[in-house]
Amino acid sequence: MRIKAFLTAVISLTLSFGMFGSAAADPDGSQRLRGLGDRVFLVDVEVITAEDCCGLPPVGFTFQNCYFFEADGTWIDPSFPRPSEPAPGTWTQHSVGAKTTYTASADVGILLWQDGTVTPARGRGVLQLEAYSTVFFGDFPLATFRSVGEEVDECPL
Repeated sequence: MRIKAFLTAVISLTLSFGMFGSAAADPDGSQRLRGLGDRVFLVDVEVITAEDCCGLPPVGFTFQNCYFFEADGTWIDPSFPRPSEPAPGTWTQHSVGAKTTYTASADVGILLWQDGTVTPARGRGVLQLEAYSTVFFGDFPLATFRSVGEEVDECPL
């Protein structure tokens, strides 16, 4: 009788911990965020600050853009430095999980620096990106942008 009770307790505990582990690993479907490699994001970009020079768009100007995070660490912002000649940069992921942070940059004599966060979209099945980018000439910031968007299979632009 003791063996039967013992086996029943062990099986019950195993099943309980197995179900708990599954629930803990996937509380809202957010396990999809395994890393940024091979992901594309379509974003709406707003100019937050801009110097009155260099043909920069005015504060408040908005446009759509895509960001490409290649598995080899290459990052592409098709609008930088100009849409006719995008310059690839690099990206580094700082964390993985329900909230992933990263830094991306491209340098072609002027530097584009971006700090961003990627999170699940609360049950919608896509990832959300929010990022702040600054364009520098030397140590002088020329413009700051805020990007908000979501993961797409391919860039529609």
